[in-house]
This record gives sequence, C-alpha cells and structure tokens, in this order.
Amino acid sequence: MHELEDREPSGPADALEIIRAQQAETAARIGPRVGYFFLIWGGAWLVIGVLYFLAGIGTVPGGVASWGTFALVVVGIASSALVGIRSGRGIAGGSAKQGMLYGLTWPVVMIGLGVLVGAMAGPLGLTGTQLGLLVPALFAFVVGALYALSGAVWTYVPNFVTGLWVMAVGAGSVFVGLPANSLVLGVGVGGALLVVGAWELRR
Repeated sequence: MHELEDREPSGPADALEIIRAQQAETAARIGPRVGYFFLIWGGAWLVIGVLYFLAGIGTVPGGVASWGTFALVVVGIASSALVGIRSGRGIAGGSAKQGMLYGLTWPVVMIGLGVLVGAMAGPLGLTGTQLGLLVPALFAFVVGALYALSGAVWTYVPNFVTGLWVMAVGAGSVFVGLPANSLVLGVGVGGALLVVGAWELRR
C-alpha cells in the first residue's frame, strides 16, 4: 500500500489500481467499525433490559438496574468514541464530515429526548407504570429511526432493516406490560444488534 502511495501513477490503469487499493484499505477499516458499534450497544441493551426485568420481579434492587444502566451507557459512549476515532484516521473529505455529523446527532437526540420526556411527565400526569412503559419504548423507537436513517442515507440495507426492526420492537414493547417490556427490549433490540454486529465482523 505504501509503495502504491509513494510513486506517481504511470497511466490511467496504474492510477485506478492506486484508487482501488486505497478504497480497500478504507473499507477494511470502516467495516469492522460498524460491527463493533452494533456489538457495543447490543450488549448494553441486552444487559440493561435483563437488569430492569430482574428488578421488576424483585430479584435485584432497583438501584442496581439504575446504576448499571448509567455505567453501561458511559462505557458504551466511551467505547464508541474510541472506535470511531481510531477507525476514522486517514479518512478525509465529505464522507468524514458526514460521518462526524451523524455521530454527533446521537448524543444530541438522546439528551434532547430525555429532557423532553422529563418535561412532559409532570404536566401530563403520567404514572410510574406509564412512564416505565413509554420511556424505554420511545428511546428504542428513536434509536431505530436513527439506524434506519443511516441505512437510507448511505444506502446500506442492514442498517435500514435493523432500524425498522428496532422501531417495531420498541412500539410492541408497550403492549406486553411491566416488567416484561424490559425483557422484550433487551432481547429484541440488544439481541438483534449483537447478531448484526457479529455478521458484520464475520463478513
């Protein structure tokens, strides 16, 4: 690869060879990144869902689920940032900017959704049970929408299909009641992301 970069192309065919080699190197770096993102957040969704289900049936204290969720989200954010930074080295131009802006959209949307839910809970007079069903479903639905959007923008079918599935699981979780909704979200969302992540890495 370095030999191709260090010499001037001798003609159109040689230039095309250099371009293809650079594209292959970039694809090799970006491909695993997508898989790691799925694995990181798939594991987080699965563990969080199981923790809240166990808390709901009284097997573990509620504080364990709350603090466990906080810790997993922090680890997930840090891990995602590390993977994104390392895999984005050497990539420049419109694609790099597009990826950066999309990545920044996630924390903005998640924080904004949390603020919105908190602001609405009081005025709407929602009960604890209603919040326990609505809030996780909303987060899952928005996460699915972002996955589907990325698949549509980059014409990447696995992301698009995964997003639609996550949205469906989020909407369906409301109808199973507490605490089963946590298990549905953990297995349905987390399990799907883990499967897609493993498939990405294997591919």
